[in-house]
Amino acid sequence: MTLVFFGSSEFSLAALKACLESRQQAALVITTPDQKKGRGLKLAPTVVREFCTEKGIRVEAPESLKDAALIERVKSLKPDLFVVSSYGKLIPSAWLNIPSRFALNVHPSLLPKYRGAAPINWPIINGDTQTGVSIAEVTSKLDSGDIFYQEVVPLDFCIDAENLERLLAINSGKALKTVFEKIDNGTLSRTPQEESLSCYARKLTKEDGRLSFKDPAAKLDRLIRGLKPWPGTYLEFGGNPLIIVEAEVVLPNTAADPGTLLEIHREGSVTVATGEGSLKIKRVRPAGKKEMSAADFVHGRRLKPGSLFQ
Repeated sequence: MTLVFFGSSEFSLAALKACLESRQQAALVITTPDQKKGRGLKLAPTVVREFCTEKGIRVEAPESLKDAALIERVKSLKPDLFVVSSYGKLIPSAWLNIPSRFALNVHPSLLPKYRGAAPINWPIINGDTQTGVSIAEVTSKLDSGDIFYQEVVPLDFCIDAENLERLLAINSGKALKTVFEKIDNGTLSRTPQEESLSCYARKLTKEDGRLSFKDPAAKLDRLIRGLKPWPGTYLEFGGNPLIIVEAEVVLPNTAADPGTLLEIHREGSVTVATGEGSLKIKRVRPAGKKEMSAADFVHGRRLKPGSLFQ
């Protein structure tokens, strides 16, 4: 089958590679334009564009999908499929009749749960026990098309969003290969999404990462894991943000006020009282400085057990 692939992120690469390994003909790959990155803010291509350039795959990075000339070029390819994986832009309705068979959406959640921009993060933040990958039809309504295939992934209680993205990327490739096989042997079926079960995974902001020791330790732990690596989580310390890189829940309750430094551990962590339970903070990064152990940080601020971690 001939396909046009849409993708921009590291997550997209697993789906693109699955297309190539399944011997689908990628007639064209469409990615987002180069963006400014790094300290020098130099324009850099997406990882998808870099991969395609290395492999000799035709790739374009249009500013807009409303370009009439681009639409005509895609139509001339007569694709059987579109495959969309973490592209970063909505596919206009005018495009959806171009493929002769399907426009497939590779989405890292168990649709209809977590439609939208941050489906990997919110299951961790909300304390879900499972997530997964859905292969659904692209429609004019965001992530609401019929489901062709789903793969469930249990959520480990200590996994963070960075590692979950890698895991779901691997599973997305496997799921896509299964869908290709079902198309080939004529067994592919579709299931409409149950609208009453839908929820939206809104885009994350810097403010989502602001922590308060008044919250339960379990909630803080989920935020730290769910917002890694971006936007990250932080506390206000001495008027400056202190980024919390790594932490874990300490289950026993404490009568100490939230924010009280309870213990400094030899291995480099510190334990702080929260609104419910305690949080063992392992790694931090002060504003404008390198990452360090939490114990080194509190020693540098001459904090002792019993003082407030603020």
